[in-house]
Amino acid sequence: MKKILSVAVFVSFIVVGASIADAKVVWSYNAMACEPAGAPIKRDLYDSLAGKVRFREGKTGNIALICPISDDLGKTQLRSLRLTYRDGDGKEGPSVVSAVIRRVRRSDGHVATLPNGKVSSNDSNAVNSGPTGWATHQSGAPGRVLNHVLDLDSFYYYVQINLKRTDANVPLAVMGVYLIN
Repeated sequence: MKKILSVAVFVSFIVVGASIADAKVVWSYNAMACEPAGAPIKRDLYDSLAGKVRFREGKTGNIALICPISDDLGKTQLRSLRLTYRDGDGKEGPSVVSAVIRRVRRSDGHVATLPNGKVSSNDSNAVNSGPTGWATHQSGAPGRVLNHVLDLDSFYYYVQINLKRTDANVPLAVMGVYLIN
């Protein structure tokens, strides 16, 4: 019985591994194309250059960007949200770049964040970009995979990117987000 169980676990692992390998990008959005959102962003707080949004030298604060998810994705299965960022103080520092997938119910405007649809440069398993490099990190830590089918008949969807910088000397920027099925 023990042998059969271990074979079943191994086969199950191979099937899951194969489906993860087959994952593909179904939507992507460059940060420069996102719209500023939420509370008004202070004038001259950030700039957009070469495909990225970053804080200007000497500036601190919060930036929120909205990236609309196109309505041509039909009933696409989503499994992960990926974020490409630069966070100069790493996952232990107070500065952070994060993203969440949100949906707005068409009937009444209720906004909700998708379960397991969050990713952050400060996640415990996030890759450190260092002050000059770029890193890509995705939602869906083991056991917490985003499992959502887009329902575009009932909801509008968007990704909200948030940048928070408390130290003006820390490089902090975002290049973009993408959805994986």
